[in-house]
Amino acid sequence: MASRKPFVRWVIAAAVLLVFILAIVLIERSVTLDELTTWGLRVGLLLLGLILAGAILWYLRPQDAEPVLDTGDDVLLAIGAARARLPRGAFFNRAMVLVLGPEGGAKTTMIARSGGDPELLAGDAPAASTDAPTSTKTANVWALSQAVITELGGTLLTDAPRWAKVVRALRAPRVAAAVGQGEAAARAIVLCVPCDLFYTGGNGQQLEQLAQSLRQRLAEASRELGLAVPVYVMFTKMDRVPHFEPWISVFTKDELRAPLGATLPFDPASNSGSYAERLTPRLDVAFREIIDVIASRRPELLGREGAIERRYASYELPRELRKLQPSVTSFLLEVCRPTQIGSSPQLRGFYFTGARPVVVTDVAQAAPRAAAAAVPLATDATGIFRQPAVAAASPLATGTPTTRKVPEWVFLDRFLRDVVLADTSAASVARGGVGVQRTRRVMLGAATAATLLLLTGVTASWLGNRAIGNRVADAARAVSALPVVQSAPGTVTLPSPEALRRLDALRAQLDTLRGHIQDGPPLRLRFGLWSGPTVYEAARPVWYDGFRKQLFADGQGALIDSLKALPDAPSPSDDYGTTYARLKGYLITTSSPDKSTSAFLAPVLLTSWQRGVTTDADVTGLARRQFEFYASELPTYNPFPKAADAGLVTQAREFLSRFTGGEQIYANMLSEANKAVPPVKVPQSPGNVTAPPEVAGAFSAKGAKFMVDAFRNSDRYFQGETWVVGDATAAKSVDREAIIGAIRTRYHDDYVRSWRGVVQGTNVARAGSVKEAAAKLDVIAGMQSPLLQVLRTVAVNTDTDSSTRAAFQPVHAVTPPAIVDKYVSEKNQPYMDGLLGLQGTLTQIGNLPPATDTASTQVLVQAAQLAGGDVTKARVAAKRVSQGFDVNADAGPMASAVEQLLLAPIVGAEAVLKTVASARPPAKRVVAAAPAPAAPPAGGGGGGGGGGGGAAAAEIAALNERGVALCSKVDASLTSKFPFNADATADATIADVKAILTPDTGELWTFYADRLAKYLTKSGNKYVAKPAGGVELSESFVGFFNKAAEVSDALFAEDAANPHVTWNVSGVITETTPLVILKNNGLEARLDKQSFKNVVEWPATSGRQAELLARFKKNKELRVKLTAGEWAIFRLVASGDAFQGSLVTWNAAGLKDAEPVRLRFDAQQREAASVLTRGWMGRMSCVARVTK
Repeated sequence: MASRKPFVRWVIAAAVLLVFILAIVLIERSVTLDELTTWGLRVGLLLLGLILAGAILWYLRPQDAEPVLDTGDDVLLAIGAARARLPRGAFFNRAMVLVLGPEGGAKTTMIARSGGDPELLAGDAPAASTDAPTSTKTANVWALSQAVITELGGTLLTDAPRWAKVVRALRAPRVAAAVGQGEAAARAIVLCVPCDLFYTGGNGQQLEQLAQSLRQRLAEASRELGLAVPVYVMFTKMDRVPHFEPWISVFTKDELRAPLGATLPFDPASNSGSYAERLTPRLDVAFREIIDVIASRRPELLGREGAIERRYASYELPRELRKLQPSVTSFLLEVCRPTQIGSSPQLRGFYFTGARPVVVTDVAQAAPRAAAAAVPLATDATGIFRQPAVAAASPLATGTPTTRKVPEWVFLDRFLRDVVLADTSAASVARGGVGVQRTRRVMLGAATAATLLLLTGVTASWLGNRAIGNRVADAARAVSALPVVQSAPGTVTLPSPEALRRLDALRAQLDTLRGHIQDGPPLRLRFGLWSGPTVYEAARPVWYDGFRKQLFADGQGALIDSLKALPDAPSPSDDYGTTYARLKGYLITTSSPDKSTSAFLAPVLLTSWQRGVTTDADVTGLARRQFEFYASELPTYNPFPKAADAGLVTQAREFLSRFTGGEQIYANMLSEANKAVPPVKVPQSPGNVTAPPEVAGAFSAKGAKFMVDAFRNSDRYFQGETWVVGDATAAKSVDREAIIGAIRTRYHDDYVRSWRGVVQGTNVARAGSVKEAAAKLDVIAGMQSPLLQVLRTVAVNTDTDSSTRAAFQPVHAVTPPAIVDKYVSEKNQPYMDGLLGLQGTLTQIGNLPPATDTASTQVLVQAAQLAGGDVTKARVAAKRVSQGFDVNADAGPMASAVEQLLLAPIVGAEAVLKTVASARPPAKRVVAAAPAPAAPPAGGGGGGGGGGGGAAAAEIAALNERGVALCSKVDASLTSKFPFNADATADATIADVKAILTPDTGELWTFYADRLAKYLTKSGNKYVAKPAGGVELSESFVGFFNKAAEVSDALFAEDAANPHVTWNVSGVITETTPLVILKNNGLEARLDKQSFKNVVEWPATSGRQAELLARFKKNKELRVKLTAGEWAIFRLVASGDAFQGSLVTWNAAGLKDAEPVRLRFDAQQREAASVLTRGWMGRMSCVARVTK
C-alpha cells in the first residue's frame, strides 16, 4: 500500500461518503417520514458514512507515516536522528524520560553516571562516560534498558513555543493502544537542579524564578502529553553543601550506590483543595527521614575517620541539610503546583547526588624493551614452540606509577534504572497514559450504555404505549356511560361537573395523542411500538358522542334558536358583533368547517351553551376546553356534517345588512386586529400586586398601529367576510368618512377605557403583620417592582397618539414609556427610595423580640411610633411624584387612580404600624392574697371586707388581658382590612367576620357572655357600663363595644349564623341614561323605565366581581366601574363620588354622552341601613384597655 499515491485514499473515502449522502436523498424522496424520523435518518446515515470514510483513510494510510518534524529546529533534528537509529516505531513506543534543568545542572553527567551503560543515539555528549561533558546546546538522546532518555538543553526552558513543539513531538501514540494493539509507553520527567543555587545571593530569587519557569514548562508538558506526568527532582552537586566531603569520604563505593532521597505517593486531589497544605507535611516527613538516615550513619565515621577535625565536620552535615529544608520544600511546592486547566504534573520524589574526590593511581606505561639479539626464525616443527622462551628471557622495564584526584558521583548508579524506570506505579498512572485506559473504558461504557439504552427504550416504549392504551380505554368507558343531557321546556339543564370531568379526561388523552401524531411521538414511545394512531381512531368517536350528548347538541341548538329569534330589523340595544359571531359560528359548524379556529368558535359555542346561566369557574373551564378541542379538529374532521339552513342564513344576513352606522365595520376591524396581535399580558405578582390579567390585542400598541392602517385602508372592512354576510350585504353607507370618523372616536374611547380599567383594577395586597409588610415592600420597591411593571405596561401601550398620552399623563409621569430597559428611573426614584426606607424600618421592627411583657411591648410601640417618620417621608415622596400629574378632564381620572396606587403600599404599612403602636402589654393574672384573720371585735366591725380589693384587681387584670387578646384578633383580621378600613386593599374574609362577630359564638359575644355581662348592660339600642364589684369599664371600650355590636347586628340581621345582607336597589333612569346594569353575585340587574328596581345580595355565591354599566342615549352599554373581591359590592359603592343617604352617585367622566349614574340601596333589614355607607364599619376601632 505504500506505493499508492496519497490522494487515492482521499478519493475513495470521499466516494464512500457520497454514496451515503445519495442514499439519504433517495430514501427521503421515496419514503414519507415525519420530521423527527427524517432527521434521525439523516444524522445516522451521515455519521455512518463519516465513520466508514475515516476507517478507509486509516486503513490506507502510508506504512511509513510517522510524525513529521520541523527540519529547521536543532532539537527536533536531534530527536529525528535518534528515531532513525531505532527500529520503526520503537522510539515512540518505548518508555521515555525527559531530563530537564538549567545550564550547569549536571544533566549529562547524571545520565552518563547512572549506570546501565546508556548508549548515545544523538547529540553532542561525550561518548565515554569518564570524559568531562560540555554544556548541552540542543538535545542528547540515549537508549537505556528499553527506554529512551532525552536530555533537553537549558535554553529550551525559556522558549515556550519551541518547548511545546518539542514535547508534542515526543507524545506516545495512543490510538493503537486504545484498540488493543500494544500498550502506550510511559512518560516521565527528571529535573536536575544544582545545589549551589541554594547558596547564591538575592535571597533565593534565582531559585524561585527557576521554580516558576520550570512549573510553566511542566504544566505545558503535562497538557501536551495529555497525562499527569510524574516528576522526579534530582538535586545535583550535593558536594557544594558544607561538610558533605568529610561525611561521604569514609564510605565505600558499594555503600553509596543506592539513591539518597524519597519517593512520594501520588496526590489524590491534585486539581482541587489546598495543594500546599496537603504536600508540605509529606515533604517535611520525607526530608526528616533523609536527614535521619544521614545522621544515623555518623557513628560509623568514628571508626573510619582518623582526623578529629574531619569527624567534627562530618557531624555537621545533617544540620546543614536541615538548613536547606525550607528552600527545598518551597521549590518542590512551586515546581509541581497543579493547574486548574487540564492535566497537572505529579511530584513523584526528590533525590540528592554529588561528587566526592577519590585518588586513582595510573599504572605507568612499560619502558621500551631492549632490542633482542637477532634470532634466526626456526624452520623446524619444534622450533616454533621455543620462540616464546626467547622473548621471556628478556624482562620488560617498568615506568613510575602516578596518582591523581577524580570526581566520583555518589547515590546515582541505580537512580534511573531502579527508581525512574522501575516505578511501576508511576507508569500505570502516566502510561500513555491514563487517556488510553479512559478511552477503553469510554468505548466499553458506550457499548454497554447503548445496549442498556436500547433495552430501556424498548421496555419504556412498551410500557408507555400500554399505559396510554389503558388510560384511553378507561376514559372512553367512563364517557360511554354518560347519560344524555335533556332540558324540559322552559328550563336550562347543564351537565354535572363530574360528567364534564370525564369528558375532559378523554379529551386530554386525545389531545396528547393528536399532538404526537402530528409532530411525531417522543422517543420513549417509539422503537417500533408506537400505537397512537390506532388508539386515537378508536377513541375519538367515543369522545364525539359524549361531547354531542353533554354539550354540542344544546350549544348548537341554542345558537340556532338565537338566529331564529332575530327580528326583522335591529333595535338600538342589538349588537352587530354578537349576531355576526353567531351566524359565523353556525356556518362553521355546518357548511364551512374549514374556517374554524379555536379562538373564535369556542367562545361562541360556550356562550350559546350557557344560555345566559352563570356557571362556576370549574364548569366553565371544563366546557371551554371541550369546545376548543372540537373547534381545532373541525378543519380536518367534521363529526356532525350537516348542511346549513338556507332560510336561516338568509334571515340572519338580512338582519345584519339592516344595521346602520359602523357597528359591522368596527366589529370586523377589532376581529382582524385581535387575530393579528396577541393580547397583552399584564404583569402579576400574586400576594403583592394583582391586576386584570390581559388586554385584547386590538387595544395594544401594536393593535393601535394595526387600527391606524385599517382606518387608512377601510374599504375591505365595509364588506366584511363574504362567506359570512353574503355578497348582497355590503355596507350601504353613503358617507364612509363620517362612519370611519365615528369608529375612530369609538375606538379611542374603548382604548382609553380598557387601560383605565387596568389601572383602576390594580390592587396592592395588604399585609397582616410587620414582617409581611416588610416582605411585600421589599418586592414592590425592588428593581423588578410589580407595581412599576403594571404601570410601565400601561405606559408603553398608551404612548400611541397625543390624546391617549394626555389621558394617561399620570402614568407616563411615573414610568416614562421611552425608558424600556429598566423600571426604576429618575422620575420614580424618590418614591422608590421612600419605599425602601420604610421597608428597612419595617424589617428592623419585625426583627424585634415579640411583646411578652411591658418592657418588650414598649420597645415595639416606640419603634412603631418612630417609624411614622418614614411613613411620612414615603407619603411625601409619593405626593411629590403626583404633583406632576395633569388634573384636566382627560387625565383627571388617572391622576387619582395612580396616586392611590402609589400610596397603597404606604397605607398598608401604616396600618400594621398603627396596630403595633396601639399594642398593650399582656396583662398578668393577679392572684388575690388570702385575707388576714379578722381581729376580735373589741373595737367595732371596721375590719370586715379585707379581701375585696384583691379580688377586684384580679378581675380587672383578667378583663384587660381578654381585651388585649380580642383586639389583637380584631386588628389583624378586621380593622386592617376592607371594609373595616376603607383604604385597605386586602379584604377581610367571611371566616374572620364570623369568628369575631357572629352572635353568641363570636369572640366579641363570648367575651361579653363570659366577663362583660355583669359590667355592661343593654339599654335600648345601646350598651351602658354598670359598675360592680369595684370594676368600672372605660368609656372608650364601651364605645368600641357599641360600634362592634352595631356592625354585628347589621351583618347578621338576616341570618344569625352567617353574614348576609340584602338590598333593594333602584336606579335613577333619565332620557340620557335609559339603562343601568348592576352585575353582582353572578347575576345581572337591568334597571330601566319598565323595571327600575331589583335585589342585590351579599356575600356573593357565584363570582367575585361587581360591575356597574350604563347606556347613555343610544350608545352601547359602557362600563362605569368594576370592582372585585369578597366585598365587591361594598367596594363598588365605596368608589362612588357622592353620597346622599342611601343614594350613591358615580361620575362617568370620559364616556360619550355620559351623565352621573345614580343608584339607591335600601337594606331590607333596618339594622343594615348604613352598612354600605363609606367608613361606617371603619368606626370599629378596637380598644384593648377594658377598665378605667
